[in-house]
Amino acid sequence: MSIYDVFNGGGKPFNKEEWAAQKQAQRQEVYELIDATCSQMMSDGGAFQQYLDVQGRFDRYSVNNAILVSAQMPEATQLRDYSSWKQSRVYVNKNAQKVAILEPGKEYERDDGSKAVGYNAKVVYDISQTSAKDRQQPQEEKTMRELVSAMIDASPVSFVPVDDLEMPAFYDSGQQTIFIRTGMTEEQLFVSMAKEVSAAVFDFKHGESRDASDFKSFCVAYMVSSRYGVDTRGFNFGRLPKEYDGMDTQAFKGELGSMRDVLGEIQSDMYKSLEKNKPAKSKEQER
Repeated sequence: MSIYDVFNGGGKPFNKEEWAAQKQAQRQEVYELIDATCSQMMSDGGAFQQYLDVQGRFDRYSVNNAILVSAQMPEATQLRDYSSWKQSRVYVNKNAQKVAILEPGKEYERDDGSKAVGYNAKVVYDISQTSAKDRQQPQEEKTMRELVSAMIDASPVSFVPVDDLEMPAFYDSGQQTIFIRTGMTEEQLFVSMAKEVSAAVFDFKHGESRDASDFKSFCVAYMVSSRYGVDTRGFNFGRLPKEYDGMDTQAFKGELGSMRDVLGEIQSDMYKSLEKNKPAKSKEQER
């Protein structure tokens, strides 16, 4: 049975047991897709990078849902369910491509007495599959100077410029300082800062050393840079950490989850900074 069958109706009288079995089959297929995609991501740099692209764009999505979008429609930019699109007077195309994700269900009690939340499969559609595909709002572009300033505001530690630093930037956990080599372009500066700010957040807020978080900081810097349209050609995911290959799925998702958490913290602080420093609109612009 397809994970989408339960959404297609069929005109039959409602059967509670059959409905429950369909829902269970949906959840099972969704979780199997997550596991299969994780297995591919652990050894395939292209699949891993594709996930990062999705998670960077959908930074509020859970790791599981970002994996699902990556597996089914990695080019998606705006996802909603059928009723949400309809409420916005947007209509989903006939034969539109469906994307299955997970949404929280009811809380339940485990055998050991602890509380947990169950998840149900849900179908959503990208804006490209709707009548609004030609009405997508272009993302407001930020200058590199604005992005660099916002990254400075997002850092939990201070910056110190150095003339003869061997590397573009380096976070020193002992001094809780990020040293920056002078003379870089604003784009080089942003990418270098993004990685070291990520390392500082991992260390300063999550207790994870710079060495331990080095690859994850690299991934967060890629997601932040990609989100804001910064050139990411300098990032290469051809060689993933050897410990990822064959890693337990839950442990692997834990690694992805910590990246998502740090990404979320940096994105949130950058957004606040960009909004705070946004130039006031003139009366002509408001008209």
